[in-house]
Formats: sequence, C-alpha cells, structure tokens
Amino acid sequence: MTAISQAQPIHAIELAQFIIAAYPDKGITPMKLQKLAYYAKSWTLVAHHPLIQADFKKWTYGPVNTPIYNSYKKHGADIIPPGTKPAGISEEQEKLLIFILDNYIDYSAFTLSAMTHNEAPWLEAEESAVISDVAIFTYYSNQPFAKNFLKLDQGTAQQPFHVLKSNSWHSFTLDMDKEEAETFATYPNAEDYQQQSQKAKHDFQNLLQKIDELL
Repeated sequence: MTAISQAQPIHAIELAQFIIAAYPDKGITPMKLQKLAYYAKSWTLVAHHPLIQADFKKWTYGPVNTPIYNSYKKHGADIIPPGTKPAGISEEQEKLLIFILDNYIDYSAFTLSAMTHNEAPWLEAEESAVISDVAIFTYYSNQPFAKNFLKLDQGTAQQPFHVLKSNSWHSFTLDMDKEEAETFATYPNAEDYQQQSQKAKHDFQNLLQKIDELL
C-alpha cells in the first residue's frame, strides 16, 4: 500500500460520498456517517497515511465534521440514499478505507457514538473544539487494532489480525478470564476473522429464527 502516500488527499465530502456508496445496504444515517468518517480519519493517521483532510469537532453525540454535517443534515435521522463513489480516490486508498470501515459498519449510529464517548480524544477535547490529530494519533496508536497497520506494505492477508476491542468485544468476553479472552483478540489474518464473524452472525440469525418458530 505504499502508493497511498502518493495519491491525492481525500476531503470530507469525498470521504462521505465514498462511505455511502461503498455500503449501500447498511442504513447509513447522518449520525452514523459522521462516526464512520471520524474512525476512517483516525486509523489512517495511525497507519501513517494522513490521507483524509477533515477536522472533527467535539459535539454532544460524538465527533462531527462541519462540511459533512451541513451537506447531510437535511436527512435528519433518516437513511441517506445510496450514491456513487467519487472519482478521486485511488484503489490503494479504497482498500485501506474498506479495511478500517468493515470493522465499524455493522454498528448502529448510537453504538458508534457511545464508543467515541469512551475514548480519550472526544473525552478530553473542549466542547465544540476541533479534536486534534495529535490527540487522535496518541490514543488510537496505543490500541491493539493499531498493530494491523505495522506492515501494511505486506498486505493484510499476510499478517495476524488484531480485533477492534469495541464495547461488543468487551461484552462478549466479560465472563472470560484474561487468557481465554485473548484467544478472541487475534486471528491468523483478516480474512479468517471475517469468515468467522460471518459464520457467527449466520448462526445467531438461525438461532433467532428457531426461537421465533417456537413462540
């Protein structure tokens, strides 16, 4: 992914357009869009590819980018209609963004908001102030998920995948001891993690269906 640094930077509205187009069936509202855009910027900073030129301010429900807010506020709490991807995003930039966003896309807007509320960049910023890149990098570069970006040039399929330790992960491992919990913190690679995650979701949906049939 070395070509990322040589590509044109991505501006806030381009990032928003990309997210909406990349995930047309994920029910992206303006609030969810803001949080996805924030995490995209945060992890690209950690990856040492500061390709997103967008500032995020501390608002009540989490980080907010003003241009994205002004462009999509007309939708209120409704889902934003699918659009087309902007032309200026390179293939390598897209791969990096998808790698990051895939870990957040299935969370609701309010879950994503709650996640940002538990993290230092939002907690420590002044109300309505811009959350600094230094604060973002300092916090997220010390999270386990940051290990995924140490050897990007080798490709994500060639290295262990460190899961995003979100609220859901902590809930899942709540009753486990530390050693057992860590077995669910790292997978052989990103593809293996995605396959196991999809299987778990499928099994859960089947369980819910069986419960409905019994009621």
